[in-house]
Order: sequence, then structure tokens, then C-alpha cells
Amino acid sequence: MLDEAFLKKFASFLVTFYNHKARRKVEKAGYKISSVYKLPKTVLTGFGFTNEEINSIYYDYKIIATEEIEKGEKSGILIIDTENDNYPSLLKEIYDFPEFLYVKGDLSCLNVENKLAIVGSRNNNSYGRDVLNTIIPDLCRGGLITVSGMANGIDSLAHKITLNNGGKTIGVNAGGLLHLYPAGNSSLFPQIEQNGCLISEFPLDVIPRPFYFPIRNRIISGISKAVLVVQATIKSGSLITARVALEQNRDVFTIPGHIYSPLSFGPNYLIKQGAKLIENSADILEEFGISLEKQKPVNIILTKKEKNLLDLIGDSGVKSVDYFVEKSVFNVPEVISILMGLVLKGVLIEMEQGYRKVIDG
Repeated sequence: MLDEAFLKKFASFLVTFYNHKARRKVEKAGYKISSVYKLPKTVLTGFGFTNEEINSIYYDYKIIATEEIEKGEKSGILIIDTENDNYPSLLKEIYDFPEFLYVKGDLSCLNVENKLAIVGSRNNNSYGRDVLNTIIPDLCRGGLITVSGMANGIDSLAHKITLNNGGKTIGVNAGGLLHLYPAGNSSLFPQIEQNGCLISEFPLDVIPRPFYFPIRNRIISGISKAVLVVQATIKSGSLITARVALEQNRDVFTIPGHIYSPLSFGPNYLIKQGAKLIENSADILEEFGISLEKQKPVNIILTKKEKNLLDLIGDSGVKSVDYFVEKSVFNVPEVISILMGLVLKGVLIEMEQGYRKVIDG
């Protein structure tokens, strides 16, 4: 049973959030928007609240708050405040932390200290994908939880590769959790919920808008111990996240790139500004105080077909499905099935242009 104080604060937050002009005046005056219920009516009128809004804050707060809470619960969404034990302690360290968080999924993920935000371009190329495929598996082995914004490109790749490697991940939405963005990643959202959680500071019915993304980005960095930037143009929103991370006293890591590629301009600029250059997973894990033991050779049992494909791939390089079809006696469906079996056994890793051997079979 939620107490009166929570309901009053939450109703004040909801009413004030939707009155944009009043909200700006409240914040400019130095008040938290959840505390307006404590202010006299004359002050609220001066801020621009209507009589109906004032009545909602003073008298109908239980109805306003309960409606939002029950609406969220129907969709498996919980609402927590800063007094809740599950509220991320790291997030409380930033100066403008949200007073309420909407959460769908595993609440326990929020207070795991070793969280790494991974952000980057929506228009990544094979280099960015290959980097994440190389680095993230070890991060998952080291127990790190990845955090990102679910956007196309690097963000969604970070979530997907984490999930594919048995890790947990947190997706931060730039709107209410009833309006997850982008819609094209609808198949990804339930996977994040089942192996991590979805979070937002916005009320349920808020539709994602461009001006909400920078607000969202401060949460991505705020709940994380460090931020990794992978491929970004010089005007990328990822650089905004990096700047905010520095203001929040978070570490900033980045992957260097080709000097002639626009997708490298952002990371290379950050390196010149003092960001840590990352070449491998060990560079990141070292900053988290984690050292992985070298994996002992495993006696992996391979089928005759798997051995045939492994002989074709050699010791290095990335080989495509077409290459295997051309060089072997197997058709396309057979090749894909055999390759997926080798990926599941940890012998191959899937890259943008094909498959690469990671251990000797």
C-alpha cells in the first residue's frame, strides 16, 4: 500500500509535467515538481496552474496517482521513487536525477554497480558491428550490464549482442513505456524486459519526441559507471551523452576509427579530449577492476560437417556464407545451419560480413 506522501508527490509530478509553462516556472524557482502540493494556492496560480489542476494536486491526488499506477501495472510496469531500495544509487549522484522511474522487467538490474553504457551512430557500418561482437562477449562474462537507448544502429546492436551472449541489458526509452521507440525494434523490447529491464522517467502516455532524447541520454550515462562511444559523427547525440557523462563524473571510453571515416570523427575527437582509447575488452574490464581468467581449451565435439567448414575458414579472416557454399558440397540452408551450430558451440563468431574463428576446433 503506497503512503500518502508518495501519492501526493506522484500526483504533483504528473500534473506539473503536463503543464509545460508551469513546470518551467516551478523549476526556475528552485522547486522540485513533485513538491508543488506543499505550496499555497496563490503561488500555484502564479506559476500558471489552472483551478482544475490545483484541485487535482490538493484534493484528487489519490485518483490522479492511482490511475497512472494501475495503468502501468496492467502492462507490467512499476513506478519507483528515490526512496525505493531498487532506485539506482548511481543515478542519485547526478544533480538532476529523476524523482520517479518507470520500470518494466528485472528491478534488481538497476542497482548493479558494474553497468556500462554503449552508444553510437544509428548508421553504423561493419566495423562497429565487428567491434561490438568482439568486445561484448567478454563484458558479459565479466558480469557487466550494458545500457543503451534502443535506437537503430550501435544502440540496438549493443542490446542484441549482450542478449545473444547471455548478458543482461537495460534499455532507456525517450518517452513513456507505453510508447517504446523505435517501433521497428518491437521484437527487441520483450527480450530486454526478460533479460534486464526497460526504464523511463516519462509518464506512460508521453510519446517520444526529438527534444526528449537529450533528456533520456543523461539517464543512460547517469545509471552507468562508464560510457563507451562506438562510431559517431562529430555532431552525433552520442557526443552529447559523452559530455553529460563527464559532467556526471563518469569515465568515457571510445573506439578509435579510420581517420577518413565520418563515423570516426566523434570517437577520435573524444580521444584527443582525453577519453580512454579502447582496443579490446580487457581495456574496459580493467577499469571495472575485473580480470577474466583465460579460458582453458575446451574439448568441443564437432560433427564431420562442422569440421569440414572449419577447415575452409582457416585461422583468420572473415568468410561469408557464399564462400562456404562455393567451397563445400553443402547448400545454403545446410551451411547456415552448420555455421549457427558452430556459433552456439563458441567456435565461430558472427560478423557483419560473415563468420570468424575464435578458438581452434
